[in-house]
Amino acid sequence: MMSCHRFGAAFAFVAFVAGGVLFAEPEAVAQQTCSCLAPVPASEDAIGRLTQVRGDVQMSQAGGYAGVDAEAPVYAGARIMTGSQASASLAIGANCALDIPANATVKVDPIEGGMCVSLETPSATIVPASSEPGMLPVLLGGAAVGGAVALIIGLQDDDDAVSQ
Repeated sequence: MMSCHRFGAAFAFVAFVAGGVLFAEPEAVAQQTCSCLAPVPASEDAIGRLTQVRGDVQMSQAGGYAGVDAEAPVYAGARIMTGSQASASLAIGANCALDIPANATVKVDPIEGGMCVSLETPSATIVPASSEPGMLPVLLGGAAVGGAVALIIGLQDDDDAVSQ
């Protein structure tokens, strides 16, 4: 009966993880995707620069975020944010050029084999004013959790002796 306990524990773990993935917000599950990859610099010097800056553009500095202008150096680990009426152009290495639109964030992160330059823009969700959240996700989530609990309880060995 020990295998039933192991199966129940494994099933509970799989149900928990699957429920978290199925009912999580899409942004919580998304992996970082690189808009472009640049080679790792040979030294700790700047890995790129902002070639154009229009409007309010902020970049992470040692003391927090600060406004930047064109020709500002960009270092590994940088975060660049554009305001609502701003844009910028970024050049990293020889083959990575990126135009940054308004209300966007660019991350420059070291990864194995290079620098990952990723662009994140807010996704607009259009929801009619009279709509309310549906009950289907709540019902499906409750059914999944209830089914997993029922299965685990059903697979437990109570070691009850059968009286004769």
